[in-house]
Amino acid sequence: MSEQTFSTKTEQAYWVLRKAIVTGEFGDWAPLDEVELMSQIDAGRTPIREAIKRLASEEFVVWHPHRTPHVRTTSADDLAALYEARQTFEVTAVRLAAQRATPADIELMEKPADQLDKAIADKKLYEVAEFDYDFHLAVAKASHNRFLVEAISHLNLGSLRLWYRSYVRIGTTSINDHHRETLEAIRRRDVDLAMSITQAHIEFSHERQLRLFGLSAGLNSPAESTSSTRKPARDIPRLRPRKVARS
Repeated sequence: MSEQTFSTKTEQAYWVLRKAIVTGEFGDWAPLDEVELMSQIDAGRTPIREAIKRLASEEFVVWHPHRTPHVRTTSADDLAALYEARQTFEVTAVRLAAQRATPADIELMEKPADQLDKAIADKKLYEVAEFDYDFHLAVAKASHNRFLVEAISHLNLGSLRLWYRSYVRIGTTSINDHHRETLEAIRRRDVDLAMSITQAHIEFSHERQLRLFGLSAGLNSPAESTSSTRKPARDIPRLRPRKVARS
C-alpha cells in the first residue's frame, strides 16, 4: 500500500505488482513480461522474478515452466467451491477464536477493523481490500491453529481481486459491519454467535460475487454452479493491462 516502505527491491516489486493485479491494472490473463516490468518498476530481473514467484504461490499468478507468467482469473464456476471452502475453514476458525483468543489477539483484530473503517471513509478501495484480508487473517490467527491460518490466507489472497471488483461496482456499504459484530462476539466468548455471523458474512460476500457475474443466489454446491444457466467466464469483461504506477 502507499504507506509502505520497502527494505528490498524484491519486496517493492512484489507489492507494486500485487496492487496492480488486485486493482485490475493487470487484468485477467495479462502476461507478466520480466523485461517490460524491469523498466516499469525500476527493478532488476532477479527481484522481478522472485516477486512473481511469490505471487504465483499466493494464487495471483499462473507460471508454467518455460512460459511467460500471467495473471490468474477466477471464473463463475469457481465461486461455489471457493465459498464452500471459506465456510468450512473460516467458520471453524472463528469458533476456535471465540474459545482461545487472548487480549493480544483481540488487539490484532481491532487494528484492521479500525483501518478498514478509515479506508472506507476515505474511499481508498485497494486499502479496503487489503484491510479486509488482514481482518480475516487476524481472526484465523486467533484460532491458534496454523493449518487453518495457512488455508484461510491462501483462499483469501486468491479472492482479493474479486473483493476489490465488488467494492468498485457494488460499493462498500456494510462491508465492515459483520467484522465488528464478529469481533464483539469473540470478545464475549459467544461461540455460537461468532459462528453465525461469520457464516452470514461469507454468504453476503458470495451473493455480491454472484451479482457481479450476473448469476442468481441460492447455489449451494460446486456441482450446482456448473449448470447451464451460468454464463461462461469468457463473457465477463476483462481489464486490459496498462503501465504499473510506481509506489
